[in-house]
Amino acid sequence: MPGRTDSRRIHTPIELGLTLHNETAGFMTTRANTSPRCIVVKLGGSLITRDTGTGPWIETGLVIDLARELSALNRPLVVVHGTGAFGKPPAERYAYLHGHLSAERRGVVAEVTAHLAGYESLLLEHLLDGGLYPYRISTAALMRGTSAGCRLADAEPARQLLRHGVTAVVGGGFVTTSTGFRVCSSDDVASDLAHAVQADCLIFATRAGGVYRAFGTDSRVYDEVDGDYLLGPKSHDDAERDVSGGMVAKVRAGLRASERGIATFVVDGRIPGNLGATLSGRPLSGTRIRSRSGERG
Repeated sequence: MPGRTDSRRIHTPIELGLTLHNETAGFMTTRANTSPRCIVVKLGGSLITRDTGTGPWIETGLVIDLARELSALNRPLVVVHGTGAFGKPPAERYAYLHGHLSAERRGVVAEVTAHLAGYESLLLEHLLDGGLYPYRISTAALMRGTSAGCRLADAEPARQLLRHGVTAVVGGGFVTTSTGFRVCSSDDVASDLAHAVQADCLIFATRAGGVYRAFGTDSRVYDEVDGDYLLGPKSHDDAERDVSGGMVAKVRAGLRASERGIATFVVDGRIPGNLGATLSGRPLSGTRIRSRSGERG
């Protein structure tokens, strides 16, 4: 852009080789002369947006700072984001917190999609200001709805962008089903894409310190959680009031990624330097999601 030094980085094409996790060196390739592996970062809606009481607001300064931190990592990158204060009010107003709409409600889908487009455009601008080369991909181009949820249908658009040194940006949104539409959680998008692009690390950046030991009553967070977390009552946060499913959904999506060999974390995105620290395997504040099988390291 005129009058501004261009500090954005272009990444070389990804070479999809085997990666091993090393706790001290971070998540790096082991084969000589190969490019660093991709990382997937999910920016939570509650982290990058807020409800001002008069309408939704995007946390401009925080988003730009996060983009700068991610750009400095010099890694092939996919950014997935939630809709937060922009997405929840329409879900409540039009009563689709359960996540699916019939084809007859296409007017609602069109209206909400147009509403979210303004937020998504601002987000892209802020990521650009932070030094990334963001390029948005429609959720509907990647995912398909099923009776049980959503599944990845085509990851090639994201792979192509990564090969060209571009940061693929995807948010939660509506996808089609055989009978209408389903809201696709950005947590599911992040987990499925991390596997499809052979990422070696998936980071859920949130407005929480990590996965709390007892939501609402204990500010301490777990260092690690596995599938047993989903069985206890302490995992129950505000999932019933959140179309994305809350922390339970993040852990469930994270476990799927961990089972596929991807180092996965839920971290506090408000802390400067925490994304880089997480990539080295030592988050300043956060929880590692580790399956009992699959993930190495």
